[in-house]
Amino acid sequence: MPGCNIIEEGKHVLVRLPSEAVKVVLLKGDSCISLGKFGTFSVSGVLGYKFGQSFEILENKLVKPVCSLIDDSKPLLLEDSNTFSENNQNLINTGSLVQKLSTQDIEELKKQGKGQDIINQIIAGHDSFGKKTQYSQEKYLKRKQEKFLRRFTIDYLGASEMLQYYRLKDPQRVLDMSNESLGLILSYANIRPGGNYILVDETGGVLLYAMLERMENEGSILVAHENEHPNLIALNYSNYSPELLEKMVSNLNWLQFLEADTQRPQWNNYPQEKIDRLTPPRRSHYLRKKRAADRVNNILDTVEQGNFDGLIYASTLYPPTLIPRILDTLGGSRPVVIYSPFKEILSETFHVLQKDYRILAPSIYETRVRQYQTIIGRIHPLMTTKGGGGYVLHATRVIPKEGGVTAVGRGIKSKRLKLDDPKVETRQPLE
Repeated sequence: MPGCNIIEEGKHVLVRLPSEAVKVVLLKGDSCISLGKFGTFSVSGVLGYKFGQSFEILENKLVKPVCSLIDDSKPLLLEDSNTFSENNQNLINTGSLVQKLSTQDIEELKKQGKGQDIINQIIAGHDSFGKKTQYSQEKYLKRKQEKFLRRFTIDYLGASEMLQYYRLKDPQRVLDMSNESLGLILSYANIRPGGNYILVDETGGVLLYAMLERMENEGSILVAHENEHPNLIALNYSNYSPELLEKMVSNLNWLQFLEADTQRPQWNNYPQEKIDRLTPPRRSHYLRKKRAADRVNNILDTVEQGNFDGLIYASTLYPPTLIPRILDTLGGSRPVVIYSPFKEILSETFHVLQKDYRILAPSIYETRVRQYQTIIGRIHPLMTTKGGGGYVLHATRVIPKEGGVTAVGRGIKSKRLKLDDPKVETRQPLE
């Protein structure tokens, strides 16, 4: 089950590399996993450890646990490991002229699998390393560690890690959604155990995966989509069982959702005597078709009954024309949360919902967390971070009172009594 903090066989996990790249792998006990230039390791050597553990690849595809992905200890210099300059004034970058270690030597050390030895010899053979400032030395050391250290870290593949993986691999697949926007969506939609939600998900199932994490195996999610089947490829990497997904997740295409009366499957139940006379293949085919028809009809009954606990929308379909047709299926005082990578789309949706009496207080939000680089005495933001992350529109579904609302005053007599009584404080009406 998801949530276990032990690395187990048969689970999908996230592998972090020193180069800050990530990779999703399936742990099979008798297999080996290749990490490219960082080496290959046997899966059996990492089983039983806690998530977040770092490992170093040794010879013969063996691994050993280490404290961190990047070694914080400084390499030994020729005589004094604390040699550094106050500034870079005397530093002259002449490329290979200041490096005694040749490319052939580095390649030979890489074949031997000695990542830390490569870094130590590069530092020792660098004539200008002692002319760098302490800060420049630390940055230089970190770059070499990211390039040559044969280390990796295994993390639990949660929704946040899944989103990070897709943002690095293909941001458009997740509609350029950031982790901050994902958290904002889940909070404003009030995702909780036991909830019953409508979801429009074009992030490949990442948003659905995040909702399943919050719901803790309790509740239901109806996925509305425009194709024959929804695109939920991210769930292939999840550790949820097919039985649990079938229990909690159902799906309908938009034609079935919006035209439930005309899209119900026509099905005639056979009497038990006729079912018993069918051949085994025909009986299996009949029962399979019956289960599919019953499932669709049950979902359509749920849609017609309505009273869903929230609407979460992350799609390229034009929301101003589609959202108003879904609102009647929501219960009163329920959240409506719409995500889009483009603010203009949400601005148009905002103006449409602002005129709809079934919607209260629509608002558009954007959140972004900037990464900072810190050392002792210095702090500044990273200059090459990825921008964007999307926008979120949040509103509340309300049920208007039939016949409208009429304000009734206290009458002329009560006003005269207030004017005659000096103890009663009066207020001027607002214009």
